[in-house]
Amino acid sequence: MVTDSLLPVAAAGVGSFIGSMYVDSRLLLSRDFHQIKAGAAAQIYHKLWTFQDKLHYYYRFKERAKADPNHVFVLFEGKPYTFRHLEKASNRLAHWLLAQNVKPKDIVCMMHQNHPTFFISLLAISKIGAVPSLINNNLADDPLLHCVKIAEAKVFLFDPVYEQQVATIIDRAAGVQFYAYGEATETADIDVALCPAVTPKVLQPYSDRDTDEKYLKGVGNSDAAFLIYTSGTTGMPKAAVSQHSRVNFGMLMYSGVTGVTKEDRVYCVLPLYHSSGLIVSCSVTLQSGGTIVLGRKFSARRFWNDCVDYKVTVFTYIGEFCRYLLSQPSHPEERNHNVRLVYGNGMRPDVWNRFRDRFGIPRICEFYAATEAPTSLFNVNTGHFGAGAVGHRGFMFRAIRRELKLIKIDPITEEPLRLPNGHCVECQFGEQGELVVRMDPDNAVQFDGYYKNKEATDKKILKNAFEKDDAYFRSGDLLKLDKDGFFYFGDRVGDTFRWKSENVATTEVAQAVGLYPGITEANVYGALVPHHDGRCGVSAVSLQPGKELDFKDLYNYLSRKLPKYAIPVFIRIVPAMEMTGTFKHQKVEYRNQGIDLEKVPKEQPMYWLRGNTYVPFTLDDLKSIDDGKVKL
Repeated sequence: MVTDSLLPVAAAGVGSFIGSMYVDSRLLLSRDFHQIKAGAAAQIYHKLWTFQDKLHYYYRFKERAKADPNHVFVLFEGKPYTFRHLEKASNRLAHWLLAQNVKPKDIVCMMHQNHPTFFISLLAISKIGAVPSLINNNLADDPLLHCVKIAEAKVFLFDPVYEQQVATIIDRAAGVQFYAYGEATETADIDVALCPAVTPKVLQPYSDRDTDEKYLKGVGNSDAAFLIYTSGTTGMPKAAVSQHSRVNFGMLMYSGVTGVTKEDRVYCVLPLYHSSGLIVSCSVTLQSGGTIVLGRKFSARRFWNDCVDYKVTVFTYIGEFCRYLLSQPSHPEERNHNVRLVYGNGMRPDVWNRFRDRFGIPRICEFYAATEAPTSLFNVNTGHFGAGAVGHRGFMFRAIRRELKLIKIDPITEEPLRLPNGHCVECQFGEQGELVVRMDPDNAVQFDGYYKNKEATDKKILKNAFEKDDAYFRSGDLLKLDKDGFFYFGDRVGDTFRWKSENVATTEVAQAVGLYPGITEANVYGALVPHHDGRCGVSAVSLQPGKELDFKDLYNYLSRKLPKYAIPVFIRIVPAMEMTGTFKHQKVEYRNQGIDLEKVPKEQPMYWLRGNTYVPFTLDDLKSIDDGKVKL
């Protein structure tokens, strides 16, 4: 009797369970819930820290250092740096900075390599309420001077390894005090010819006790934690403001979504001067209580040895990083590691599953974000479903959060298409459009513009998009959303070009070209051609050692993979691809050189499509085009 009475209940429970599984499989609710839960936690802590007046980024380090002082936060080339070590070293440097009359809100430029002294400098500047301005360590001359001037910095700290680069500006940077502090000065009393060095002897008189907490108080939503510079591929670098609230929110959200834990060792070889290294890799590790295994720079040869030797469980990637690893010969340690998770942005769809299968990494978390953007997308992926997507927001997530929209863009003017009522045109599922984000002054994550650059800031804000006086952040990226809620990256606005009255997405073409046997990398761009409308496709390619292209077979392959208008008209052979400091392809210089053989280096031969194959492109051929004798 009891058994009989329980049957309906059991049946209802099973039915409910099966039903819930069915609903989840259709609507992907568990994916949404995972992200919503992480976002809710980030919002709660943001409000709590605001109420406690502990919004300052340094509190996140301080709390960890006091709670677990002997925990190794940074492991660098086998040398451990505990929270206590970093705290005391940064305290001493902070007291020295105060003696140099550095005050709260002052900007202090720092130009450092991937080394623990980066963290000591950053923490020292932060804990006295000043703002670190993170200088790209590849810069020199006018671009470097530009970064210092727009920051209006009082003090410039630099690692002595960059002495020659700093020497190109020191006489022109009026009112800036330059000091050498970095790896060489950390434990040795050395002299630097260019300027004073901050050595152990210089720092010895200063206390290693905590600085006054008053420097951390009164921080609001829009107050800058750091200035992080854009790559400057389209002009001089712009200083993006990374607010304390943004960094805190990012730490919480990313650690919650990725699942990085206190037991993890996170390998970071991304540049610390960029948000991918400092915030996405290291600050997320700080939030989780894990350990950063810090590398000086990416080395495909050494990568898997480091993962095994330092017991790495997680690593972060960006741009073409994963393609580089995939293009290497088989390594004896490439499956002898304990890496359970990789996360980052820029893993191409054609790399995704090959990367996971070859290296035996079960979990890939791709995200979409920008240093200054007021939102992020995440795709936590463990299989083929959703592989290649830069983010996911299912039905439930999109119903709750409506700040993201994809809008149609004119590829020529690069401006949004408008309806007769002046509103933007929202894309349907499967249609490519620019991602825009509604700007809400109540959000924890804000776009407060580029530092002292109103013109660049105004270009990123779209007004009256869907109603009067609204404002949206323009990402400059073209994405597609499918019916399952997966977002796929298409191209940068400006990279997509028009040819034969059709829009050509460079990313899609590059993926097809890059999979051809013998090709290591492909970088596709549009080039102006005299007497032709639009731009024709050019693919710069680098080849595997000892490989040569069968151009007829290459064309046959591309004709199967791409519509005719998207097949590159020109192929340019390059020894290695020009990259930014964050492993992204440089397109601007290639695009400016176009098909002009007077500008293209002679050691980089060009070929053009004639019939069903590619043949060498010569100066005589260029003249024929210039004279209007040849139509492409």
